[in-house]
Amino acid sequence: MGASLPDIDHPGSWVGRRLIMISRPLGAMIGHRGLTHSLVAVITCLVFLRWEGLSHSVIDPLVVGYLSHLGADLLTTSGLRLAWPSSRRHSIGVCRTGSMTESVIVIGMSLCADINIVHMHRAFGL
Repeated sequence: MGASLPDIDHPGSWVGRRLIMISRPLGAMIGHRGLTHSLVAVITCLVFLRWEGLSHSVIDPLVVGYLSHLGADLLTTSGLRLAWPSSRRHSIGVCRTGSMTESVIVIGMSLCADINIVHMHRAFGL
């Protein structure tokens, strides 16, 4: 779920279609890859979730997912405005959004993450 949250600013996204009453006005006000794709959003999310009294077992995976989305978007040539509202974009520029290269990178990263999780579970007897 956390990995989908940054796209709440895009009404056509998976999360945007489900929360259309939020995504449509948000997208119209700030556009895609604005506030919700910044470190400001990550910090705000952390503060809000802690204020709500949620445990680390809920917050940590959500924030890791959120950060993984931002990390993947940094790989694209369009990049992100990490220090929103600053207009400066940050980009590693390895691939274009929606390209086959992007899909291969995301699948590879997901497999590596899955393998690491399995190893952690075995190492710590989880």
